[in-house]
Amino acid sequence: MSVPGWESDEALLRELAQALTEANEVPPGYAEAARAAYTWRTVDAELMLLTSYDSVLDAELAGRARASVTARQLVFDAEGVSVQVEVTEAGIAGQVLPAGPGRVELSTASGPVEEAELDELGCFLLGPPPPGPVRLRCHVGGTTVVTDWVCV
Repeated sequence: MSVPGWESDEALLRELAQALTEANEVPPGYAEAARAAYTWRTVDAELMLLTSYDSVLDAELAGRARASVTARQLVFDAEGVSVQVEVTEAGIAGQVLPAGPGRVELSTASGPVEEAELDELGCFLLGPPPPGPVRLRCHVGGTTVVTDWVCV
């Protein structure tokens, strides 16, 4: 079976050369999808704040009676920023270091839940976290850092 116009190799090569020299516009949807995919190249760096300490995983605390442990301690460290958090039934108390003017935002998968300003020491207070995974987005000193998702 032959394709019309491609009866010989020469005809096929002529059409191929013509196709390669023509300026073809990229459909707008393709260009937009390419830009969106390109933005994902830094997602690991943006979400790099790894949980460097979680009191739930602390072997020393595991030996104690769980009934006496009322607060969960979490520390996130990356890129010279440390976010230290204590979660209790009353809410979330934390500190962002190095201290500076800024704000912290508590989010769930559906979006921001609560926001608080950082004081001069980098401290903040938030209400009780909603059930399910949450994360903190900290804006301090012109830098924005995002913690891992954590179920508290």
